[in-house]
Amino acid sequence: MSKTKKRTYKELALEFKKTRSESTYNELYRKMRPGLWNYVNNILKDPLISDDVVSHTLTTVYLKIDQYNEDYQITTWAYRIAYNECIGYIRFRNKKVSMNVFTDAGVEPPMESSFTMKDGMNLLKTENDWLEEETVFDQQVRMTHEAINALPPMYKRYMVERFLNHKSYQDILDIMIKSEKGINLQTVKNRIFRGRKIVKKQLQGMKLFADA
Repeated sequence: MSKTKKRTYKELALEFKKTRSESTYNELYRKMRPGLWNYVNNILKDPLISDDVVSHTLTTVYLKIDQYNEDYQITTWAYRIAYNECIGYIRFRNKKVSMNVFTDAGVEPPMESSFTMKDGMNLLKTENDWLEEETVFDQQVRMTHEAINALPPMYKRYMVERFLNHKSYQDILDIMIKSEKGINLQTVKNRIFRGRKIVKKQLQGMKLFADA
């Protein structure tokens, strides 16, 4: 009885680029997300923000797959997008961007030269490395979800929509305003901010957040 051969990241990416098959993209998404999430979280030290950054990264892969250079691994391109997303977030938070942000986290930033080297000879993990990280990723996600689900109802609903359902602030407002009169966009942001503080405190002991 023959076993179905598992397709590599690159094979999936090339098929999606050619066919735009949603099922192919979903398979690529599931395979790439754990490794990307661990990479981003090593930099940002914040699992909730890392979740947002990885979602944005994989959405960019979906929307801009035509820009993928088939001479290189899809992971090379995806890591570069994730790196840029991290830089954008750090700048948004008015933090000083320096190479120390990355070296202190124990990861190497993907340099432009990575796109002239075969199969990502710098920071990129092998496919086996990514697969090995799935168990750790699943555990971290489970603990984060548990912390969100344990929040007081006032914050839980907002946090679930933001970080588990990946809704924008405006989308959350549109949902909540149907049952809560008098709220506005600032209300949404405030409750998510306070909910994040509670979750962060719970997860700090697990070393999923930076202490700062």
